[in-house]
Amino acid sequence: MNDNITLEYTPSGRNGTVCVFAKRDGQTIEADKLDIAKREKRVSFRNRVMQSFPDLDADDLDRRLLAVAEDVARQPVPSDSAAGSQDEVDAGSLIRPERFIVPEASGLAVPSMTTMGDRVQGRWLLYLRWADGRREKVPMAHILDVPGGRRLWIHPTPSEPSPSTKPGWSGAARRRWLDGEPAPDVADTFKAMFERFAHFIDLPPAHAGGVTATVVCWSMLSYIFQTWDAVPYLFVGGPLGSGKSRVFEVLSRLVFRPLGSSNMTGAALFRTLHSQGGCLLLDEAERLRNTQDPATAEILSMLLAGYRRGGTATRLEPMGDNGFKTVSFDVFTPKALACISGLPPALASRCISITMFRSPPGSEKPCRRIDSDAKGWQVLRDALHSIALEHGESWLDLPSRTDVCPAMSGRSFELWQPILSIASWLESRGVRGLLGLLQEHALASIDAGKDDATPDHDETLLRILAERRAALDMPQPKEILEAARELDQVSFRQWSPKGVATVFRRYGVTPSTLHGRKVYRTDLAELARIQTTYGLSLGIEETQVHPG
Repeated sequence: MNDNITLEYTPSGRNGTVCVFAKRDGQTIEADKLDIAKREKRVSFRNRVMQSFPDLDADDLDRRLLAVAEDVARQPVPSDSAAGSQDEVDAGSLIRPERFIVPEASGLAVPSMTTMGDRVQGRWLLYLRWADGRREKVPMAHILDVPGGRRLWIHPTPSEPSPSTKPGWSGAARRRWLDGEPAPDVADTFKAMFERFAHFIDLPPAHAGGVTATVVCWSMLSYIFQTWDAVPYLFVGGPLGSGKSRVFEVLSRLVFRPLGSSNMTGAALFRTLHSQGGCLLLDEAERLRNTQDPATAEILSMLLAGYRRGGTATRLEPMGDNGFKTVSFDVFTPKALACISGLPPALASRCISITMFRSPPGSEKPCRRIDSDAKGWQVLRDALHSIALEHGESWLDLPSRTDVCPAMSGRSFELWQPILSIASWLESRGVRGLLGLLQEHALASIDAGKDDATPDHDETLLRILAERRAALDMPQPKEILEAARELDQVSFRQWSPKGVATVFRRYGVTPSTLHGRKVYRTDLAELARIQTTYGLSLGIEETQVHPG
């Protein structure tokens, strides 16, 4: 008999589908959503229960599950009107399966492999750190009841993990965590990550500290980004052989649930991100500049959307003979991209940029084998998982920290606030001087990025316009283009007057009609504003705008 086993269920749809909870001594040991009327579904549920507790009476469990099925069958079938009157699920009650942070709990899903006869079977286990300090491991279900009577709905439902799925958090470390082992020291973990990155990556001494600290904080962000409305991407650029792929090798051993890809299709990428989440590492991203290719455009649109919470990739999925239906895939995750030639401007604006350089002659760093100390990497990953769960309440407070971003606004604030708020949190726990270092590095990076944010041809065209307006000329687009070709025949060979007008419109400069011709009559004060706002050099002096 299983006198200490109880079975509870709640309706979850029509046609006998329910959420079943098997509890022992009041603690949930298995939970799942299933069609309880089907015997094979009941047997599968019973087998999963007995994997954890093989001493249970299988026949008794079968009888109890059958009793639940009979009880469900006796319930009246809800009418369409009754179904329509069900309570609407609040958006705040929907949580992702792989990682979530709410006031009541911090949760993290880990794949677990067991054997069923001669077959390896995977399932997801949910590790929970409750607000009162309790630590718990439960099977992942569709619903999680939290203190206060609130119910959380896990969506999307992840598919069964394959035997090759790596857990990231080692089994030994998970057992110690459940047994009450204190979370690792935060300052020690940061120091170890910092030193390990510096051990393998060559950077110019002038900005090595700021870059390394940025990468370490961004790696930590991959475990807790769910509390922000937008997450910065990381762009690693530089010439061939400068160490970009080396940076990705290090990141793949530190970030949460890394997904490495250089040749996945758009459909495979957004389906994988939707189903399992994690951190995308997209190396050799040169193809993203070929926006005329439909497959590339699909990936680019996914990257642009996935920068913000709620960002989705939408596709039409076939429904057999019933046509198609629109399906949205959640692609909001941290992403790192690397390439030589640079990114499209819209995507670059979502990135914190890191420029790599070739290692100096005689440097040993490129020759060091990344996995010569595999145990050390595992220790760091174990520490990051434990820290991410242990400090859930702290993560919820970080997005509101506006004081950590001096002299920043707009997109710059959005990019750097998560990194700087994590730095402030780390400094409060013993990493002295980190916030000041990263603030200085962030401001220098923003200032240097102004040159990259505006293409060279934009500045050339605007400078020609400023010179013509200073001479009281009112040029047409084709005259601006002719002057540009005199300066740079190669760059402007394929341009048209319409392309010139398109560039000017991006800066709010539009032509006027004079005697049937489109001419530019923009005053120097407006061009001076553009010069200041975008950090351009248009040759406009203050005395030209305000003489005397």
